[in-house]
Amino acid sequence: MPSAAQPHLPQVVTLGGPVLTSPQILPILYSTDAGSSDVLAFLQELASTSYWGEATSEYGVGPLTVRPPVTLTMPPPTTITDAELEASLVNNTTGQSPSWGPADPNTIYLFVLPTGSIEKDSEGACCTEYDGYHYETTAGGVNVPYAVSCACPMFDGPAVTDLQERTIDMSHELVEAATDPFPDTASAYTQEDDADIVWTLVTDGEVADMCEFNDDANVIPPGSTYMVQRTWSNAAAQRFDNPCVPVVTTTPYLNSFPRLGPISYTNKYGTVSTEGLDIQLQASRTIDLDLTSVSPVGGPWTVDAYDYDDVIEGSTAATTLQPDATSGGDGTTLHLTITPRSQDSVIGGEAFIIWSDFGKPGDPDFESQLSMGLVTNN
Repeated sequence: MPSAAQPHLPQVVTLGGPVLTSPQILPILYSTDAGSSDVLAFLQELASTSYWGEATSEYGVGPLTVRPPVTLTMPPPTTITDAELEASLVNNTTGQSPSWGPADPNTIYLFVLPTGSIEKDSEGACCTEYDGYHYETTAGGVNVPYAVSCACPMFDGPAVTDLQERTIDMSHELVEAATDPFPDTASAYTQEDDADIVWTLVTDGEVADMCEFNDDANVIPPGSTYMVQRTWSNAAAQRFDNPCVPVVTTTPYLNSFPRLGPISYTNKYGTVSTEGLDIQLQASRTIDLDLTSVSPVGGPWTVDAYDYDDVIEGSTAATTLQPDATSGGDGTTLHLTITPRSQDSVIGGEAFIIWSDFGKPGDPDFESQLSMGLVTNN
């Protein structure tokens, strides 16, 4: 491994809140949902295969139990708000509804919305900004976690079936609801270490968020029927191994790392010392990109640089990124010229993402990895 690269990988850190040591899922479905049998079969598979433990056990989360589902017989709404979903949860967990049971802080209440039923409020809308989320509410005097999963055909692209979109979203939200069940009142694994704060800014920072932008994020693990999303492993990252699990590629871990340095970064939460670059607006700076793999991979991989605002937010790029080459292999050093044009008002700077892809999607040796950089303008 080239000593100049000095690569390190982020750690998802806890803010001290609890995780679910004995997690349960209560599925809440509509009787007219044509996909409900697959949803229930997927949840049982999630609880019985190795995926759940591989994704969550290192964070202190225990084995998963799936409770008998609540089946709603009324017609599903065309639109529903988060406040209405919370009210339904609160009203049905008083202990008077046997199928729901009393409010339980160890149960993830999973609202499964069918195709054509959209959660929508001031925060956004399913199938436009997101296809699911998790949060918490107070019911029966205790805080309880819940998750909302929408059916959003084509949300994850044409290569993903409508059913796979649903199971990808559910795996993402359930892993995060178990590792950060109370994100408002007692956050647990919800952001990255200070040195890698750019990952929090770009991905939102929870363990599933950290892997969702990889081009190989969604897989059918060996021995499974349903597709899941891979999630971040701190343990794998610490040993400089493929950090998104489960790993299904035959290719050893590889990545391309921008050479960054210590900078002071200030946002609405305060000032931290982190890794990044300080470049004045309209000025340019050329940095090295160090390509490395843990063992030979048998060929080069492609390297692409993207502005966060452009590729993630879908807005005008705040930074011009010009690499001198778009591929290389272990030990190669590429050069990236960075010119910040405007400051992202939310970030208070600019962020860029380096994608490294080896092989072709769908092939057993395909691998996709990310690294990131933060730019300030002091």
